Amino acid sequence: MFRTMLARSLAAASFLALTAGVSLAETKIDFSSPWPENNFSAISARKFADAVNEATAGDVAITVHQASEIGVTGSGSMSAVEDGVVQMASYLLFLQAGEEPLLAIDTLPFLIRGQEEVKAFLEVAAPAYEKIAERHNQKILYYVPWPSPGVYSRKEITSVEDMKGARIRAFNPASFQFLSLMGAAPLEMPWGDVASALAAGTIDGVATSTSSGVDGKLWDLTTHFSPMKWSTSTDVVAINLDTWNEISPENQAKIEALAAEMQAEFWALSAAEDDTKGAILAENGLKITEANEGLLKLMAESGRTMWDEFVARVPEAGPIIEAYTAKVGK
Repeated sequence: MFRTMLARSLAAASFLALTAGVSLAETKIDFSSPWPENNFSAISARKFADAVNEATAGDVAITVHQASEIGVTGSGSMSAVEDGVVQMASYLLFLQAGEEPLLAIDTLPFLIRGQEEVKAFLEVAAPAYEKIAERHNQKILYYVPWPSPGVYSRKEITSVEDMKGARIRAFNPASFQFLSLMGAAPLEMPWGDVASALAAGTIDGVATSTSSGVDGKLWDLTTHFSPMKWSTSTDVVAINLDTWNEISPENQAKIEALAAEMQAEFWALSAAEDDTKGAILAENGLKITEANEGLLKLMAESGRTMWDEFVARVPEAGPIIEAYTAKVGK
């Protein structure tokens, strides 16, 4: 009997020693960011992952994978989180519009321009976004505005006349339609083909952000940049709901608090990105020009045409646009 009791005591002591000596994360999370290492969004992802790892004492262990290194593209990120291919991802909402057409709403020209307007828009649109996320088995943790687009070109584009017939690479369907309405002759092509197309003279210019312009060293291939800033799109970080539900309520609260606290820092990084990259463009010889009043007027009129067409195609966008434009006085 003594030997039995001793054996049980030793077994219990061994179990306690084993469990006390091994520190295993409750939840391991692969976090996909499609952006390169030095991009502000990838930097934000790493900062958030480190903060969560620290706040939860390793109970929630997030590993960030950058630049689609694990095969998750920007346009495939929402479905990757939904299916559990990755447990967390950063993605631009409009790139998921193939699955959820409403998510293209922030590409509408002259609807949302700059971070203050993004803030006002999210106060109206966030509930719809959160329902879409839940429908796709995920939860949005935080939002970050993306730097606004402009046009890189080999000649100055400041007027309606300058824009006519310009062969400009468009980066999404909305930019293609917008450029067409302004009289340009846009072309759709992958980002990877832009440099060769500019070098060959297939295109005259490129519509993209300051970040992409620096990443692509577009000063080697163009001479002017017009920061037209006709839209401001939103990037989100979302987590798979099955994974979220595995996390303890205490750690969920810590993660939500971190997301709310750090979101402001990430918005500041985005704003600094636009300013810093714009300065880099100028330092490398690009002439920065501004659209004149005539071109700005045409841009605004073209944008409103696209709002109406979008609501006709996606009726649920109507109440959101009405509430938002009333809120900001547009």
